[in-house]
Amino acid sequence: MPLNRTYIVKKKIVISSLIISVTVLISLYIETTKNEEILPLSSTPSVEKDSNDDFQISTVNQNNNFNYDRVNSKDKTTKFSVEEVKYINYQVENLKSSLGSLIKNVKVQSELWDFKQEVINKFNINGNAIFNRIVSLSFPMYEKYIFNLMNSMDIYNKWFFENLSLLNNLNEIESQKLLWQERYKVFKEDAELIWDPNTTALNTKKSLVVKTISLLDKSTDIEFEDRLFIIKNSIENLELSNQESSTQRITIIEQVFFNLESVQKEMQTLTAQERVEKIANARRDIGFTEDQVVLAAEQDAEKSARWDIGMKYMKEREQLLRDVSKADQQHKLKTLRTNFFGGSAETYEKEEKRGFYRFERQRIYGVNS
Repeated sequence: MPLNRTYIVKKKIVISSLIISVTVLISLYIETTKNEEILPLSSTPSVEKDSNDDFQISTVNQNNNFNYDRVNSKDKTTKFSVEEVKYINYQVENLKSSLGSLIKNVKVQSELWDFKQEVINKFNINGNAIFNRIVSLSFPMYEKYIFNLMNSMDIYNKWFFENLSLLNNLNEIESQKLLWQERYKVFKEDAELIWDPNTTALNTKKSLVVKTISLLDKSTDIEFEDRLFIIKNSIENLELSNQESSTQRITIIEQVFFNLESVQKEMQTLTAQERVEKIANARRDIGFTEDQVVLAAEQDAEKSARWDIGMKYMKEREQLLRDVSKADQQHKLKTLRTNFFGGSAETYEKEEKRGFYRFERQRIYGVNS
């Protein structure tokens, strides 16, 4: 996928779907006054040229704890594989074409932190060096500023992650005060170039929730129950707009929590029975009644059975396409679909003609399985 500004912010398809979903849900369920200025969430591209088209360059390189020369010289001697070199060249072209002169803006530079995490997740040990090489080749004039800013972003996001429960429990004034205190401490005057000082309290809460979700999605060192507690606590602190807020809040928490990649990775390590019990307990903690837990478990069982059938179908379908001549494939596929799906076979056939294969989607336990 080409690396444009949307890609930098949204990251992987799983994470982007998660953040988009919760942002839409929050937008639907939270009342915002007509005259309120909406601050883009911290992960949303929002940079525009000012009236003088004069972008400000980061001053965060004054951070004395970061040795740019040492890191830069080390990364420039790193050996990369053929695959890594291909990836670097590909992303350099995309960054240069999609960001161009916008890279002078500190906020745009700060958004590269999400891209950095994506690269590290993709390449593990070499990820940091690959990211640095991409930046060096894309923006040699700004690499020093960007690397220092990335170091400051690491410091700030580590603090944020360690304090997110506290932040979500504070009132609006207290949370704003604590956030800006840390931002000024880490970024000095650049803080006001990265975040809007005039953020409304409500939008601060929205931003905190989305940031919390993004961090929890990556984290693998937090217990299942603690992860749920943080998500639940974050969303419950939002002000919902109508009398059905309790039901809506439960729906949001369930969807957000089970869509976390870190949660799904843990689900995949469990046996079927362990998974059923884990999901049921999570729903109780979210606020489901016992009847609702039982009903949801029955629905999960039906979805799971469909997935099992679907996976077997896809395996046999793949075998059929390998072994059967093209002239006979469509007839054989029609018979295969009927054998697996009976009266629903026509629906699956129409989907496949459109290029949609529902059992190639991600299987998300607690949501679609």
